[in-house]
Amino acid sequence: MFSWLLPSVFMQNGKSTIVKHLTKLYSKSVVVCSADNYFIDSEGNYNFNINRIGEAHRVCQQRTEEACKNNVLAVIVDNTNIRTDECKHYFQKASNYGYVVIIVEPRTDWKRDANTLMNRNVHQVPIEVIEGRLRQYNPLIPFYFGLFLNQEQSNYIIQEAYDYYQQALQTFYQLKKDLEYVSRDKNISVHNLLNRANMNVQTKILHCTMKYIGKITDQSRKDYTNYAANRLISHTLGKMCRAYVVGFVITPRTLGARLLFPDRHTWALWDQDDNEIPKKESPPQVDTRDNKKTRPYRRNNNNRSRVTTTTDNLTVNDDSNSTMVRSVAGEDVLLVDNVSRSNTTEQVSFLHPTFGYLSRAHLTCGVAPGSSAAQTGQDIIEMIQKESDTIQRNIPIPESNDERTVMKYFGNGQCIVYLKEPMPVETIFSGCFH
Repeated sequence: MFSWLLPSVFMQNGKSTIVKHLTKLYSKSVVVCSADNYFIDSEGNYNFNINRIGEAHRVCQQRTEEACKNNVLAVIVDNTNIRTDECKHYFQKASNYGYVVIIVEPRTDWKRDANTLMNRNVHQVPIEVIEGRLRQYNPLIPFYFGLFLNQEQSNYIIQEAYDYYQQALQTFYQLKKDLEYVSRDKNISVHNLLNRANMNVQTKILHCTMKYIGKITDQSRKDYTNYAANRLISHTLGKMCRAYVVGFVITPRTLGARLLFPDRHTWALWDQDDNEIPKKESPPQVDTRDNKKTRPYRRNNNNRSRVTTTTDNLTVNDDSNSTMVRSVAGEDVLLVDNVSRSNTTEQVSFLHPTFGYLSRAHLTCGVAPGSSAAQTGQDIIEMIQKESDTIQRNIPIPESNDERTVMKYFGNGQCIVYLKEPMPVETIFSGCFH
């Protein structure tokens, strides 16, 4: 996992100590970039010249990009980093080279105390300058918080998604027919209809959005403050979280990987609407008489766990006797302990691996021209509902079963691929900064 760490914020607030610890932690592959280094001579003396500060930052930016080109594991930008505009260059380069940005800020009580900072700084920065910088300080607010994969795993998941998409086109004649109808309208081959190249913003790494913030407004600042104030959130930033890809969802608009999280602590990071009403679009007309019937897939469900749905305000209670589990290809993986019961119940199974709370968690592997990545979550909500309806009503639908997957075609260009062996992925929790 490549990381781009930006220690923040002021002179001698504990930032240098953090950098020393990070350098030791990533000793095998780390580069520290700092504008301050420009003013240190061959004998180690610091000779600051305000007229050369622009050149100092240019050299620092150049050094960070060279480190990225060399695939250095951790690139540490050791500047004050107190305003977004000071960091934009680094954010852009991190995105270009597939790095995850982690903002590291000291937790010292005096990190914004001008007098203490003046007494502790070794560069003899006047208190007026420090006070001016303190007034300029604004928290670096991400566009969203998410769980990020590294490039290697991202490329693997994307390729798997594309391969299963092509397999589904070959398996279900009606699926291909429906999506060809859509692709002709968009003047693109059906095989390239769902592709990351069609996304407005193309990044090198996949992510699962845990909390959307959006553009900076008074409301988004409030949302950020409320979310980031949670101690569990702040203490999880920069830490690894395991996830499983349990399947893929194919629609005329999106190609998404469906996620399940085995660690209940990861659930506390989730702040998305699992009950959002999907936007309605006119689906292509389908003649279901052409659907090919295949042998229904059957699985031994004797050990399935009966669980409560959490579609209505999931709450965690210390005294509750109920337990929620989710099934991962036959193995029950504990996700949330002590979940309060709701009025309705559903049975988890291989063919219904997620529902309710956190069920829309996903990775966007591709979209159709004109569709946004945000559509993937809405499509997954809709498909989970269809999945649930077909199970509860025992509705027969076209199905294919092989050594690795079960595929189900729900009509209207909508298909779900279930993996018999879920794919584990390691993610890191951080923010996406623009």
